[in-house]
Amino acid sequence: MRSLTFWLLSTVLFVAISPVLAQPYTLDKSIKPIELNLKEDTRKGHEGEKGIVFVNRVTDSVMYHYVTGHSMFQFVDVLVTSIDGSPLRVSLNQDQWNDTNNEKRTSSSSDDTANFKLRAEGSFGIKIESDDPTNSLYSIAVVASPVTKAYLDSPFRKIKDNEIAGDGDTDARDSDGASDDGDSNLFLYIALGVALLVIGVLAGKLMGKKGRNSTTVLLLLILSPLSGFAQSGGGTYLTMEEFEQYKLGVESDHEHLLRKLEILEKERAAVDKSFKDINANIAKIRSLWDQAKSLYNQYSGLSNCIDARPPQGSPTIPSICAEIVLDERGEPIEEQDGDCASCFLEARKKFNDMRYQFERLATIYKCTKKFSDAAIAFGDNVSGVHGVSGMAWQAERVKIERSVVELQQAYDNKYAEMLQGLADAMMELNVCEAKFGVEDWYDRFGYMYFEFMKEKYARKD
Repeated sequence: MRSLTFWLLSTVLFVAISPVLAQPYTLDKSIKPIELNLKEDTRKGHEGEKGIVFVNRVTDSVMYHYVTGHSMFQFVDVLVTSIDGSPLRVSLNQDQWNDTNNEKRTSSSSDDTANFKLRAEGSFGIKIESDDPTNSLYSIAVVASPVTKAYLDSPFRKIKDNEIAGDGDTDARDSDGASDDGDSNLFLYIALGVALLVIGVLAGKLMGKKGRNSTTVLLLLILSPLSGFAQSGGGTYLTMEEFEQYKLGVESDHEHLLRKLEILEKERAAVDKSFKDINANIAKIRSLWDQAKSLYNQYSGLSNCIDARPPQGSPTIPSICAEIVLDERGEPIEEQDGDCASCFLEARKKFNDMRYQFERLATIYKCTKKFSDAAIAFGDNVSGVHGVSGMAWQAERVKIERSVVELQQAYDNKYAEMLQGLADAMMELNVCEAKFGVEDWYDRFGYMYFEFMKEKYARKD
């Protein structure tokens, strides 16, 4: 059982990351986006899914939102609908609010909906622009698939007869990995979260937040991460369960929503039709999720720091039990044929999990480094425009650069721990291989893959 300390550190870690990436970087303190935190869908048959439906009025020429609660291992769909048909421009942003490479218009579709398909690590922003804000209604529906780990192909191949006794081709490679428990991976994100939070605090200062005691600021960010990001304008949040009840015509939910939004009688039919269209779109989205592996071509990373390709040059690993099959979520199928499966199943599960943890480690580092580089570049270019003097900005810039150094140190420390976890997991596989007659499996094959992983995920900058 994990100690209370581990539980507290875990809570601080994931909440601490939230304010750091709570919105794309800006020096404009007037930008206070609305958080859309994805909630677990607890309905039967929707295990692992997350979602939220948000309804609001267009009260400014630009409405800012940001999405949290997802991971790089989920397929995320964003549906932004103009309920009354007023044309809206919608863009997704991650590093800066003026990054409009992912822009669509609601007027371009028959149901006045802009639909985005993406994967992202860390929160991302949704910017909605209107040339004529007239208090019209819009909705944002965000749905995320269950965690899917399917893009790393199996590195195992069936061992040849002449390799079993150790007199065959030893150029075959091995790959594996595991952490003995969740605590190992926990400290990775704690270390990165602490380093990232420094950047968040510095960004907060540049946005006009003041406070002499940095510890107080840190605690406020951890304990109340949303307090500084609530955009005025109200709005109504619906979990997927509440949205389902509304669809089914539960009277109390109808009245609650309509009353909270002060929807006029003439708008009610438009709301009902819009929600019907949203439901149809979500149903289509869910029907595609079962084709997990093919979806990586449709759901691209929001920025170039996230990828979905197997590492190039990855060697293959001969194994006496290469036929263990992983399901579309990247987990071993529980019922396996063959005598070897009972020995290898848990070790392979740990191995597969470690492979994706290394991927996430590298992705978090790349995305965070990209975010900090963008923040520095943005501050260099526009600090004077937002009233931050040259001397003040240079001082903050040095602190951001120092926090990046701390992030690099955290990566290196966690990388070393994970390599040990990888070696430990491969020893479990070595025992199973020996049990079925493969002599010195790690020394002949495993170490090659270990060296590959060591080189692949070593920090390059």
